[in-house]
Amino acid sequence: MDDVAWLSVLADREASLEARITAAQGLAGHGDPRIVVGERIAIPDGTLHHKDSSGGAISLIAVPAFGVARFAVTVGEYGAFIDEGGYDDASFWSSEGWTWRLEENVEQPRFWGESEWSVYLAPNHPIIGISAFEAEAYAAFRGARLLTELEWERAARGDDARDYPWGDDWDEQASSHRDYGPRSTVPIGIFPRGVSPFGVHDLCGTVWQWTQDERPTPSLYGPHRAVRGGAWNNLPWSIGCAGKNAYPPTARFSNLGFRLGFDPT
Repeated sequence: MDDVAWLSVLADREASLEARITAAQGLAGHGDPRIVVGERIAIPDGTLHHKDSSGGAISLIAVPAFGVARFAVTVGEYGAFIDEGGYDDASFWSSEGWTWRLEENVEQPRFWGESEWSVYLAPNHPIIGISAFEAEAYAAFRGARLLTELEWERAARGDDARDYPWGDDWDEQASSHRDYGPRSTVPIGIFPRGVSPFGVHDLCGTVWQWTQDERPTPSLYGPHRAVRGGAWNNLPWSIGCAGKNAYPPTARFSNLGFRLGFDPT
C-alpha cells in the first residue's frame, strides 16, 4: 500500500483498530507525512464551558486565543531534540529543570533505547518517559510551550460543554484505553471518531498530557503538575474532557506525554 491508501484507512471511522494501527505503522516506515514540525491549529478567543470531574455545575470561562499542536509530540520529533544537543543546552531549560537534570544526570527519556520498550518507541508513537521539565525544554526548543489546563480543555470541548472531544456520549472506539487497544501506546492520530471540534487528535486516552499548571496537593509531598485526558491504561470513567490527574514534575511514566501549545501569531 502507498501513503494515500494508508491515510484513507486512518480516516475511515469504520475500519478496525488493527487495520488503522497497521496503516500507521506503514507510514512510520518511511516518515509519517502527517507529522509536520511546528504545525498548529489556531484556537480563537472563546468561552470554555468548564465542568468539574463530577459533571456538576458549568462555569463559563473566557479563554484567549492560542495555538495547539494537532498531535502529541512523537518519539521521532523528540529524538531530534536529543540529537541536536537539547540535553546539553541550558537555554532550553527552566532553572529548576536544569538543576534536576544535572543532579539526576538525565541525558535522555526514561526507557529510551531499551529493547523491552521498543513497542512504545516507534517514531510516530507519542513520546513517553519524560518529566514536565523535559517537556518544557523540548517546547522551548521548538519555540513553543506547554498548554494551560484551560487551553487544553477548550481544545477538547470546543464551544460547548461536551463530556468528550467527540460529543456527550461515550464511544469505546474513539480513544485508546484499558478496554480498547493494546496495553501500550499506539500511533498518533488513529482514532478518527475521537477528533475534537477544532480538529485536535488524541486529547483523551493514549497518554496523559503535561500542562504548565501546578495543582494544590496538600496531602502529598512537594508541588505537583496537572495532567489531562487519561491514558492507554486508564478505565473509561477517568477519560474525558474533565479527566485530570497530577504528578510531581519529575515523574517519567509509560503513560505520560505532552503536546505543544503556542502563543497566537
